[in-house]
Amino acid sequence: MPTETDTTKVAAPTKAMTLEEFYVKTDNANKLMDRVWYCLGGSEPVSDQKVFWEHWYWKEGEKDKPMDKKKAKVGCNHTLTIAVKDDKEADYPIWPLKFTTDSYKMCPAIDLGCTIITPIGLPMTPVMFPTDDSRTEFRVDFCSLMGKKMYFIFVLDPLISAADQDKNFEILEKEHGIRKEWFNMVPWDPEYKIGSAGEPDINPK
Repeated sequence: MPTETDTTKVAAPTKAMTLEEFYVKTDNANKLMDRVWYCLGGSEPVSDQKVFWEHWYWKEGEKDKPMDKKKAKVGCNHTLTIAVKDDKEADYPIWPLKFTTDSYKMCPAIDLGCTIITPIGLPMTPVMFPTDDSRTEFRVDFCSLMGKKMYFIFVLDPLISAADQDKNFEILEKEHGIRKEWFNMVPWDPEYKIGSAGEPDINPK
């Protein structure tokens, strides 16, 4: 597999989840929260990271709010990566997550030193999501930004087997028109211990 993908060949999914389907499967986004999502791969060059996790949780006071059409329900994404080359750790500012009945957005946080800003919300398109916290199924999100098409694969267990990965990639290609060749994979250590990179050990067992 190449270390970098030619993103000009990456296309939008032929089939994706509707937000209604997404909110049913995620229990109104609750099954996204209080979990650590391990990045398995992406159409971006994530293969230069040997650790890449995201801890998602509701912002204080948001958990019990109903999903609304206009006022967003807000979550938080704490991301940490460790580079393959020099073990350089990047602990990112918290990215806000915004959910309405009609949208699902991630808001990249930019650290200006004196303050942190989140000027834009990236509309996300859910493609796949694990059933009942399955550790053998992919969560796949798609995003198109200024004509650039991007995918990310997350899992609840970074040591998901090769056989289970193959099953998921087969579903992606057959049902969604998404090719395995588009992805760069994070080279997780097969001996990786949950929590060893500072993430909480909170995923449903």
